[in-house]
Amino acid sequence: MKTILMLVTGHKTLGETGKATGTYLPELTHPYEVFVQAGYEVEVASPQGGQAPYDPASLSEVLLPSLPLLKNTLAFDAIQEENYDAFFLVGGHGVMWDVPEHPALIALLQDAWEQGKILSAVCHGPAGLLHLTTSGGRALVDGKQVTGFSNEEETAMGLSQVVPFLLEDALRHCGGRYTAAPAWQPTSYRTASS
Repeated sequence: MKTILMLVTGHKTLGETGKATGTYLPELTHPYEVFVQAGYEVEVASPQGGQAPYDPASLSEVLLPSLPLLKNTLAFDAIQEENYDAFFLVGGHGVMWDVPEHPALIALLQDAWEQGKILSAVCHGPAGLLHLTTSGGRALVDGKQVTGFSNEEETAMGLSQVVPFLLEDALRHCGGRYTAAPAWQPTSYRTASS
């Protein structure tokens, strides 16, 4: 059976605001359900392992049963890349603080990419791709079509001065061909088949 590793934040404070943050639960639970229903085994990892925080604003009665997914996460530095077929970077504002520069995660994802494995992300999750490079030394996202939480959305939430950087700007700076739908709308791409 193929296995997908979902990567979540371990960061629980929204900058200097004192407000709680963490994984945005729908961005964990909805893909998790899709993966499991498609027959994949799914595991969850966070920077330190153990209990990972969630954004309290994302919790609903419907999502309460999913909280155990964040209870006993695997630590990033304990991940064995060969055990997984794909990696999914989950969103939530916490990602912006502890995922992009995590050395074990960078090494893991670069190796996975070189092995031809799938790297994917949602919302703020692409922040985890920013410091990845190809074997030729180029930014992994350079020249690739990318999306993620937009500057417009960050500004609308009043957090553009709170987060350590703006994801849209960072993806563009790394050479990503960034596009996004209007705020709060899904962005989808069509790839022409050959």
